[in-house]
Amino acid sequence: MTNTISGFNIRSKVFAVRLVLIFSVIIMAIKFVAYKVTMSNAVLSDALESLINIATSSFTLYSIYYSSKLRDLDHPYGHGKIEYLAVGFEGALIIGTGIYILFKSGYNLIHPNTLENVDEGIILTAVSGLAMYFIGTYMKRKGKELNSLPLIADGQHFHVDTLTSVGLIVGLGLYHLTGLAWIDPLLAIALAIHIMMSGYKLTKESIDRLLDKADEESIGKIASSLQNNRHDNWIDIHNLRSQKFGHYIHVDCHLTLPFYLTLEKVHSEVKLLETELNRDFDHSVELFVHTDPCNEELPCDICSVKDCVFRKKAFVKSVEWTQANLIINKKHKLH
Repeated sequence: MTNTISGFNIRSKVFAVRLVLIFSVIIMAIKFVAYKVTMSNAVLSDALESLINIATSSFTLYSIYYSSKLRDLDHPYGHGKIEYLAVGFEGALIIGTGIYILFKSGYNLIHPNTLENVDEGIILTAVSGLAMYFIGTYMKRKGKELNSLPLIADGQHFHVDTLTSVGLIVGLGLYHLTGLAWIDPLLAIALAIHIMMSGYKLTKESIDRLLDKADEESIGKIASSLQNNRHDNWIDIHNLRSQKFGHYIHVDCHLTLPFYLTLEKVHSEVKLLETELNRDFDHSVELFVHTDPCNEELPCDICSVKDCVFRKKAFVKSVEWTQANLIINKKHKLH
């Protein structure tokens, strides 16, 4: 089941990225035509960023192929983290493009040039901006469906480009109305700063994921799944950690079970826990569990096991498992 779903995800990701590559080439062509028509530095900035879209989408496509490779002795957790490297690569290219635009626009602010055919430039920019908005929306939706950070990052990048196009249209309109030569390079500088901020956010997210920064959203979903599917024998869960490797989520936790269970029954409870999690996570969870026996450190008042002949206290209530208390490396108590 896992291999089938994984294969479906890979094919869906490849199809999405290929589609985006095709449209990226078309949009880039439109933007460079708009630059040749207007000779606007701001439009050139937007066109250059389209080159970055093509480069990053190509690297994303490669990262999808690479991350789908089976685990081996050198990569026991698989190859999924290359997707985060793809996001960092995209962020670095965006920052580099922004720096280039910043220097070129600074020069043209001192030595401004006259724009041409502004009306045609506005129309072409509007067409490309509308196309980027729909592509970005599609990529973000597919990224969330397939649990793919690179697809989501590409979608966010296209939405940023859409805002850039809106700014370009406003700037070209102001130039058309006023004829002030400094409007174009000043707008390009503003866009360069905006582009670099976008690149910085992508790069930071990539580094956080590569360094296994705690993913609060994933842990929150895991906590909700465990709480909603908990069984009586699962007395307590704590010291929960998670890592993402492409489509897969690796989860470690400590599970407290009744001390009198046989080894076979303990194994059965761990498999049940894994099954319940995978049902809510599209069969993408790899679970490693350290089992603890219940003892005097864990009061009976939070244990809901029925007909326990070893019970020393009456059951009061179970501790609710939340994102905040599951990650603590300490058994839970009522007081």
